[in-house]
Amino acid sequence: MIQYIENTAEGSILYQEGAIIKLTISNLSYIKKKCIESLFTYDGYLKAIHKKLGFRYKVPVYIDDVTLMIPTKRVRDYDNIWINYASICELIEGLEGTDIIFYGNRQIHLKNSYQTLKKQIDELERIRFIKVKHFHS
Repeated sequence: MIQYIENTAEGSILYQEGAIIKLTISNLSYIKKKCIESLFTYDGYLKAIHKKLGFRYKVPVYIDDVTLMIPTKRVRDYDNIWINYASICELIEGLEGTDIIFYGNRQIHLKNSYQTLKKQIDELERIRFIKVKHFHS
């Protein structure tokens, strides 16, 4: 399961539980590829989310039940990291950001406040609820 993806000079690094994979594409290109594999486009998803829910910035991407990606910054920023909410074991609020502990004990520190991450998680939960509701209707 994906834990997070960060950009590098050569492409990006995909951190999974028990593995680290170097990719030759950016983390945003990887997210777009995963969207296509799940039969929707990233740009179409953003338009639908904006129209339905009004979200515009740092929009979380619900790809499937085990790939729920949250951007830490603007998605086109080089230092943006995509965090997979489904792989988070614990969020720890600190004075200068938030520590994320993933299943498998990998850990990352973000400068994002706990409240900012919590807001994005709440948005992701709203998106997830709507997508699951539509799927079962």
